[in-house]
Amino acid sequence: MKTLSNNISQSGASSMKILFGMIGHESNTFAPDTGDFKRWASSGWSVGEEIFSIYRNTPEFLGGMIKAAEEYGVELIPAVAVSNAGPKLTKEAVEYAVGELIKVAKERKGEYTGICLMLHGAGVAEHTDDLEAYILKKVREVVGPDMPITVPMDLHGNITPEMVELSNGVFSCKQNPHIDMADAGYLAMKTLIRMLRGEATPQTALVQLPLLVCAILACTFDEPMKSITDYVDDYAAKHGLIDAAFFHGFKNADASCVGASVVVVAEKGAKEAATEIARHIWDKREQLKQPECLMPDVAVDRALAELKKPGTGYVVINEISDNPDSGATGTGTHLLREILNRNLAKTIFGVISDPEIALLAHKVGVGGVVSGLLGGKIDKIAGAPIELHNATVCALSDGNATYVSPMMEGLPVCYGKTARLRVGNVEIVVTELPFSTNDDRPFLVTGADITQYEIICIKGLTHFRAFFDPRAKAIVATDPPGIATNNFSVFNYQKIRRPIYPIDLDTTFSV
Repeated sequence: MKTLSNNISQSGASSMKILFGMIGHESNTFAPDTGDFKRWASSGWSVGEEIFSIYRNTPEFLGGMIKAAEEYGVELIPAVAVSNAGPKLTKEAVEYAVGELIKVAKERKGEYTGICLMLHGAGVAEHTDDLEAYILKKVREVVGPDMPITVPMDLHGNITPEMVELSNGVFSCKQNPHIDMADAGYLAMKTLIRMLRGEATPQTALVQLPLLVCAILACTFDEPMKSITDYVDDYAAKHGLIDAAFFHGFKNADASCVGASVVVVAEKGAKEAATEIARHIWDKREQLKQPECLMPDVAVDRALAELKKPGTGYVVINEISDNPDSGATGTGTHLLREILNRNLAKTIFGVISDPEIALLAHKVGVGGVVSGLLGGKIDKIAGAPIELHNATVCALSDGNATYVSPMMEGLPVCYGKTARLRVGNVEIVVTELPFSTNDDRPFLVTGADITQYEIICIKGLTHFRAFFDPRAKAIVATDPPGIATNNFSVFNYQKIRRPIYPIDLDTTFSV
């Protein structure tokens, strides 16, 4: 449990400066490769003042931090910003990103009196299984033990005691899809400002649960997770807590910290509150067990059945097991192969990552044809390559867009070289870079209006729902083999703490 030291400077608002930034990574350790800095930064790498122009007034964590600082009249010192999901990071990638953060921390030392730093909570690198604690230790080496540091994190963080001890407050978004990231950033910054003004001396408590949450059931707008999320929110309000979060954890990693947890930030009684909330969640554990996982053939049958029901609109089939937002490669072919075998009219698949095919399509141009192996070149478990024979190039794009999903609205995105191909009746959007399909932008950059199709096939788990739930006639999930699957039995866990539910059904929990 971390409390704020009594000798922190209580600076006035007019002179207060806070260092802020973001170094986030959700690391899938079952991926067959490692992530270098280029891959990590494929979703964006910002340094210094450009952070303001990119993130101000956005639904991201940094957007909330900036909003709080501006409302409270505090000057911000921007450091660095990078966040992504992917395979375990290389040591070189981490040392570069953290080195740039530390460079700013050293150069501006003496100006700032506090730090607000977004860290994901599920980062793993070649040289550390706890990336967040590693980063915080590096920062502490510069600023010392008494500098107040608040840390907003992702709901899928695997939270460790070291993260809590090295910070003065761990905060989380509460919704999945993460439409409230800015709220978490705002609260972390606001709480830090109140600490610096001497208006708050919070304590932070962590209770780790021996529990793996099945992410298929983790959408907080559906049951059973909605009731659990509402309970935590109501408990926090009733007991006057600064923050209370149920971290679902990130199961697609093999590390001792993997699993769900509860974190409470409060002026008093944090440990007692975290314990009571954790016990409530543990009592609901059977509701969070893995449901039926549909294979692609069954999922397509169900999608066709949904189309026959009264009403209009398209049906979304989301392929969970190859979701890049869960660190998968986005190159899997299980669902695509089924769709091509069916040759269904008014069907579009987007996206599959294959830089070789995407660049070849750009070389031959619109109206040309592409032949070769599509997908399946990195992660063999996610399906073998599909052999294309004279696939028609319908459209090309540089892949630059701006998100419209409520999760990331207004933020720039680049899928790299992008092509829309036609194979029989099926259209396929191929990108140079791996991305989950969280809104219609990957289709639209190639000129495809998804409202003109009947079946939309994507790679995603939950975040896509922020955009597609209000628009789709129905959503059908499929979970074939892949490194982002929700089938726990697939993973050869070596490091996670055991026993853990539901792998070990006789697991007990006591605090």
